[in-house]
Amino acid sequence: MRRILFLQGFCEEVDDAVQEVFIKVYRAKIPAEEVFLAWFYRVILNTGRDHGRRRKTRFGLLDKLEQIAPTGTVDPPAGPSDPALREALAGLSPELRECVALRYFVDLPLEEIAKAQDIPVGTVKSRLHGAVKRLRTTLIENGFEHDA
Repeated sequence: MRRILFLQGFCEEVDDAVQEVFIKVYRAKIPAEEVFLAWFYRVILNTGRDHGRRRKTRFGLLDKLEQIAPTGTVDPPAGPSDPALREALAGLSPELRECVALRYFVDLPLEEIAKAQDIPVGTVKSRLHGAVKRLRTTLIENGFEHDA
């Protein structure tokens, strides 16, 4: 859950988002076992999206405060732990970041990703292919080279 939320781009709010997911699951009517995982991952993705919307609003307010009081009275959010990866992931659309998180960090099968994102399996394959290609290009442009 933490990895998915981190890759959605809200690393400084991961603990809050994890707690919110658990509260939503606790309060919800739990679906049948055969659809539980897809439902659970959808709750995680939607919580991350909600945090993203709130974060945009907060950063907009921070920018306005910086314009009013540029003397450094506003503390900026903490920086990313891996700048190259963070920058490469930030260049992806939210849908692509979610696919990457579910596939490579949670190791979900394509069918489960499709259920979680409510899209066809072919779209999952297309998103993953495009995301990996963009990540590779961005990392190479930023000086990261992989010998393989």
